[in-house]
Amino acid sequence: MNEQLTFEAFYPHPPERVWQALTDPASIGKWLLPTNFKPLIGFRFRFENLARGKKTTVESEVVELKAGETLAYTWDDGEAGSPSVVRWNLRPVEGGTRLTLEHVSAEPVAPYVVIEANLNWRYALYTSLPMMLAVPVPIIYVAENEPKQPKLQRAGFRQEEPVCP
Repeated sequence: MNEQLTFEAFYPHPPERVWQALTDPASIGKWLLPTNFKPLIGFRFRFENLARGKKTTVESEVVELKAGETLAYTWDDGEAGSPSVVRWNLRPVEGGTRLTLEHVSAEPVAPYVVIEANLNWRYALYTSLPMMLAVPVPIIYVAENEPKQPKLQRAGFRQEEPVCP
């Protein structure tokens, strides 16, 4: 029997924010696994994990991409005979985004593989991704003309110049 896991989640964030979390390698590394992902059809990339002192790698390739709506890539963690496919679909809804995840294997897989994938995807969708999304996106303002930094003064020593102008 071929296996398919399907999950759905609601996030109180605009689709652009959720899409960024799914496609920016730095973001993906915070809620899923470190990766060298790029959102380009045919791009081959890896997820890397160091668990229990052992490094594991998931080999992947982007197979479907519709910016802001759908992302699909292969998932080959070496536990099944052939790669499975992970598909993300985003839908804007009132107050946020509805995200659907499907993980489909092309071949029968051992029950422990399905159980492990189920637990891992549940954790990612319902715990780590929402936590990452809840952290505000940092905004950094840089003035065109940086003010001069005050000269550092050492306490207890004679000062040649006044501390404040």
